[in-house]
Amino acid sequence: MQTDDLISLMTASHQKVDTGGLRRATWLAALAALAVTAGLVLVTLGARHDFASAWMTLPVLAKAALGASVAVVALGVFQSSLRPGLKRGHLLWLAAVPLALVVGWALATLAQAPAGQWSALVFGRYWLACLIAVPLYAICPFVALLVLARRGAPVDGRLTGFSAGIASAGLATVAYSLHCPDDAVPFLASWYPLAMAAVAGFGALVFPRFVRW
Repeated sequence: MQTDDLISLMTASHQKVDTGGLRRATWLAALAALAVTAGLVLVTLGARHDFASAWMTLPVLAKAALGASVAVVALGVFQSSLRPGLKRGHLLWLAAVPLALVVGWALATLAQAPAGQWSALVFGRYWLACLIAVPLYAICPFVALLVLARRGAPVDGRLTGFSAGIASAGLATVAYSLHCPDDAVPFLASWYPLAMAAVAGFGALVFPRFVRW
């Protein structure tokens, strides 16, 4: 058999590699996890009592927008980290943009409020519940992304875990906004980012143990 014949035989059943499979799987997994997480929030905690009138107000929209924007950026970095050669970790800093906007908004709110109201604006009524609930509800998307990461080939487990943690917390924030009754912007700028940072740090620690290849 000549070389040309051998090459023709070897490539006869060649199919184009579907490089977009992991990307599609990432977004589908995120949407499914968001739906499940939102359902869990509604079943376990219920929607806020004034949701019908509050869901289109700026504070409630800000919570959902913060979580969604952070999650979108982190998911983009996450899915690219599953394929060797795609170095987009620097894009994760884009997640700081919505966080910085919220912090700036919170500082402006505090500057216009009497100092005696600052504590109430920052802590609200349920700051501890927020700090606990967001990481807990992030478990569902976190596990989904962990399973997906094992199908890929991440070369930087910490980056993959960190971005998965931020994305999971962002999705949990969107879901928890259905229930959270504290609408003050300083509250939003304080406890939600702190909860996101906790889940991101957890992801950076856990993922390298499970996504080695």
